[in-house]
Amino acid sequence: MKPLTTYLACLACLALFAVPALAQDKLYVASEGAKLKADKSASSDTVAELAVGMELKVAGQEESWYKVTAGGKSGWIYRGKVAATAPEPSKQGGGDLFGGAGSSNIMVSEADSARSMRGLNESEQQAAKAAGRAPRPLSDYKQALDKILAEKVDKKEIENFLKAGRIGEYAK
Repeated sequence: MKPLTTYLACLACLALFAVPALAQDKLYVASEGAKLKADKSASSDTVAELAVGMELKVAGQEESWYKVTAGGKSGWIYRGKVAATAPEPSKQGGGDLFGGAGSSNIMVSEADSARSMRGLNESEQQAAKAAGRAPRPLSDYKQALDKILAEKVDKKEIENFLKAGRIGEYAK
């Protein structure tokens, strides 16, 4: 009788965690350029282009894709393009390098940019001096960052980059 009790307890715990996930009946488009696809593949036909903030009715999930209905059309959307809550209204992206980034609430499990720009604070300057390296003026870093942020990148270039690097929905 004890194995049956253990089995039922495990089943109850599993149901306890599974029910909230299954109850997720709505998601919201969180990324500019999100596309409703005919199949759960980035290379499948596009059914519709979806606007940031659009509500999606969830019918199911397989791997990294949600089966959804939006605006009367059904299809698949990559999980990285949606959020559980509606994004806050904000200005939609311009044409600069990070144009849409300010308005995106893409669901990610982890993000770390701690080491992406070195030298921008006083402690980095002191560490360079201590290591015997001549620290660069902070203005050099600011100018380099400003130059990068002023770059213009169109959506097609971003899509090609994601495809080439097998990133996000192009990972498989």
